[in-house]
Amino acid sequence: MMDSSDPQVRLAALEERVKLLEDQLAVQKLINSWGPAVDTGNGEAAAALWTEDGVLESDLSYLVGPASIRAMVYGEGHQALIHDGSAHIPAFPIVNINGDEAHATGYTRVYRHTGDGYEVWRLSANHWELRRTGDGWRLSRRINQVIDGTGKSNEILSRAFDEGDS
Repeated sequence: MMDSSDPQVRLAALEERVKLLEDQLAVQKLINSWGPAVDTGNGEAAAALWTEDGVLESDLSYLVGPASIRAMVYGEGHQALIHDGSAHIPAFPIVNINGDEAHATGYTRVYRHTGDGYEVWRLSANHWELRRTGDGWRLSRRINQVIDGTGKSNEILSRAFDEGDS
């Protein structure tokens, strides 16, 4: 229990709480930057979100490093999705901060324009791993699994409860 009568102790506790809030906000901003980067075809912005050894693992692909991310965004398949009209929308993930590492778990939806409106093209479970670098928080791993009833997505979503409560 904190000694609330000591101003130095109270100030240190407050600074720690503010730092945690700032880290959580930075992680949210980073995750929320993914959609606008890939939906506008900005491979440079998408690649800049990652560490040099970052891994994007999904049932669709396995990419390592910013160059692979950039190539995926500029690739024919992704460009076709953009030209149809796409929107990668993350749900508000559960974020856990542990020093210079963070984990976030939640859902993403990808909408695709059909001409008459929009359809959910893909609904996925995501586990994001992040690392604090000299340039701020960066993605070090993302596991993205389509929700298809196989149970793999539930395994990913269960990680939200295994990583603390920061």
